[in-house]
Order: sequence, then structure tokens, then C-alpha cells
Amino acid sequence: MGRLVPEFVVDRLLNVTPDDIRALSPGTAAVCMDIDGTITDYHAHSVPEDAQERIRSFGESGLLTFIVSNCSGSRVEEVHALFDSLVTGVMTPFDCLNPEDSRDSATRHRKPAPDMLLAAAARHLVTDQTTALKRPLRPAELLMIGDQLFKDVLAARRAGVRAVLLPRFGTRDHLGVRILQRPAEVGWRAATRLPVKARDWPSRLTAVRVR
Repeated sequence: MGRLVPEFVVDRLLNVTPDDIRALSPGTAAVCMDIDGTITDYHAHSVPEDAQERIRSFGESGLLTFIVSNCSGSRVEEVHALFDSLVTGVMTPFDCLNPEDSRDSATRHRKPAPDMLLAAAARHLVTDQTTALKRPLRPAELLMIGDQLFKDVLAARRAGVRAVLLPRFGTRDHLGVRILQRPAEVGWRAATRLPVKARDWPSRLTAVRVR
């Protein structure tokens, strides 16, 4: 499957259920989520209650939960404040910085780089079902949910993580993304027969057929 083709599509985060994840991606141990356009509108200052309930449902079903966001500046602190108590871990480019490398830059770790996903996997332990010992998550046990092919899906594919693509949630967007990236994504989705129009997106998690 190409690096710009997700494994699954769905019309919104609220329609990604733990049961459907177990059925379609039974090896998944952790759900990773973008924020802007996925959980909330762009740079929203609160998290909708129904989205909070959905995220909690993942944890209640035994799945680990991670935020994986390209946020920067003061937004980093705000994102931690919004999500630290709601998920297993919050990963931003700043959370990937190497304190021993003075040349390291948060920019290096932004999606579509796989760094945040790989760090989330490496830093959190699960119990191995065979040995009963604790071990780091494997990338293949992560499921990344996001609204951007060129960031969320590509980062997931580069990390060896399965990806769920959904249409942008909300009405606002980063200016550069809206002008440059969104039209290119629409063209790519049309060319690869991924959903394009609102009516094309399935209301349940659906596997993408490889063409």
C-alpha cells in the first residue's frame, strides 16, 4: 500500500469505536490522534464533551491513547493542559527534543516525520501476551487517526503505524494548509479513489481496498 493511502477511512472521530478497532485492527494496542481538524476545530481552546467521551471510551476498552500534534509556541502548553488528564500521553515536536543535543530542533520532529509516533511507542510499556513481561509498544500496535494525508497518514506510514483518514472537522484551518495542501489532497484522494465529497465518507470505520 502506498505511503499516501491509509488503511482505514471514516467520516469523523466519534464514529471510530473500540469494537470496530478490535474487529478491523485486532493488533492495535494504542490509538494516536491528531487534534486540529480531527478532535477539534483549528486551534480550539476546549475539547467537545462528545469527543472527550469517545477518547475515554478507548481507554476504558483497554487501549492506550496518545495525542500526536504539530503544535508549537504557547499552543504546546495549552495542548498539554487540555489533554494530559484525558489520554495516556501527549506528544508534540517539543516532547521529542533531545536534551543532550544542542542542535536539535522541534521542527525536525514535526509530522510527516515519524518521530512523535516512534517516541510514543518507545516510551510506553505494555504486557507481552506471550512472556507476561513488560516491553515497549511496537509501531505496528499503534493506530493513527488524522485528517491530513500529507502529515498524519504519511507520518504513520513512515513509522510503520496503521492510519485512519477522516475529513477535516470544523470550519477553520491553517492558511497554508487550506491554500496549498487541501486542494492537493482532494486531487490525490480522487486519483486513488479515496472519499472526496462529504457523502463519500463511511459512517463506520472502513478498510481501504488496495487498487
